[in-house]
Amino acid sequence: MNAIRMELVLTQNHPQKRKIGRKSLPERWNRLLFWFSFFMAFPAIVIVQNITIYIFGLIVLFLFQYVNRPLIRMNKLLQWFALLFGVGAIVCVFNIPSEAPPGSIERAFAVLPNYLYWSLLIIILITHRRLIQLDNIFKAIFLGLLASIAYFLFLRQFLTAIPIFNRITPNSFAFLLICFSPSAIYYLKQKKGRIWAVIFLIFLIFTLIYSGRRAGTVLVLLSGIAVLYINQINWKSFVFAIVVIPMLISGLYTRKMEALILQSNERIHEMIYKTDKIRTEDRSYLTRVAMVNKGLAIFEKYPYTGIGLNNFSNIKIDFDKSFEGAAYVVHKENINEKSAHNSYISLLTEGGLFLLIPFVLILISNIFYFIVNIRKIPDAHLPIFIGLIAMSVHLYFISDILNVYAWFLIGLSSAVRYKRQL
Repeated sequence: MNAIRMELVLTQNHPQKRKIGRKSLPERWNRLLFWFSFFMAFPAIVIVQNITIYIFGLIVLFLFQYVNRPLIRMNKLLQWFALLFGVGAIVCVFNIPSEAPPGSIERAFAVLPNYLYWSLLIIILITHRRLIQLDNIFKAIFLGLLASIAYFLFLRQFLTAIPIFNRITPNSFAFLLICFSPSAIYYLKQKKGRIWAVIFLIFLIFTLIYSGRRAGTVLVLLSGIAVLYINQINWKSFVFAIVVIPMLISGLYTRKMEALILQSNERIHEMIYKTDKIRTEDRSYLTRVAMVNKGLAIFEKYPYTGIGLNNFSNIKIDFDKSFEGAAYVVHKENINEKSAHNSYISLLTEGGLFLLIPFVLILISNIFYFIVNIRKIPDAHLPIFIGLIAMSVHLYFISDILNVYAWFLIGLSSAVRYKRQL
C-alpha cells in the first residue's frame, strides 16, 4: 500500500505528457483557443505586439506539456509552403539592395518576426489540427466581431486614449468583417436559426455602408449569402436566381432606391451608378492603379528578393503615369510614400518571387481544394473557406497582409482541409 501511495505522489509531482483526444480536451485548452480566436476577431488590444502573440506562446507551452506528439510534424505540403514563406522572408531581409534608402534594413528587421510568427502559426495549426474544435472557435469569432463592431462604432474615440487600445481604421474594420463574418454568420445560424443569421448579415451590411466600405459591403454580402444558402444550390436555385437577380438589379435603378443609396453613402452610390467616374476621377481607385504601376516597376528592377520587408513606401522610383486619370494623383508630393494598397503587390515588391510564390501557393492550394471538394467538405468547414476566398479577393484592394488575423484564417483553412480525409 505504501508503495502504491509513493508511486501516486511521484506521478503527481512529475506529470507525463498524455495524448489528448477531442473528447478529453482540458478546459484550459478550450479557454486558450477561445481567447486566441476572440482576440483575432477583436484585435484592438496591443501590448507592444497584438495580444494574440502572448496567447500563442501559452498555446505552445500547453502543447509541450500535455500533448504526446512533437510540437511540429512536417508531413503536409502546406507546411512546407509555410516554411518556404518564412525562409523567403529571411532571404529578402538579408538581400536588401545596396542602393536602398537609409533605414531600409532596420525597417525590414522590425517586421521580420511577424513573418516568422505567421509561418509557425500555420505549421502548428496543421500539426495539431485534431485538437481544433470549430464550435469553440466560431463562438469566439462571433463574440469578437460584436466587440469589434461596438469598439469601432461607439468606443474607439474614448478607449484609444488608453495606451493598450489600438486604433481600428475603417479599412481594417471592413477587412475583419470580410475575414470572419462567414464564421460568425454560420455560428448564429447553427445556434439561433437562419432568420437571426439573416438579420445579423443585414446589420453587418448597413454597418459597412455607414462606414463607406464599398468592396467590403459587396464581399460580406456575397459571402454571407453563400454561408446561408450554399447547401441549397441546385437547378431550382439557378432558375430562381435567373428570375430574381435581374429583378433586384432593376430595382436598384429606380429613382427611390437611387435616392436612398445616395442619402446613405455617396461612395456606394458612385460605385453603382457612376462607374465611369470612379475609373477616371475617384482618387482612391486611381491611387491603387498608381501603386500597382509603382510595384511593377520595382519588381522589374528587383524581381527575386525585392527591396526588403516594410520598404514599399520607403523607396522612390519612376513608374508609368500615363493611365487615365493619373493627373489627379501622381503629381502629389507624397505619392511615393503611399502604401501599396494591394497585398499581392506589397509582397511582390518587398520580398520578390521568393516571398510571393509560397504565399500564393498556400492560397491557391486551399481554394482549389475547396472548389474540387465542395460537396464533400463538412458544413462547419465551409464558412472558413468562404471567408478565405473573400479575403483573397480583398487583398487585391488593400495592403493589410501584415494583420495577424488574416494569417489566422489562412492557418485555420490550412488545418481543417487535413482534419478529415475525403
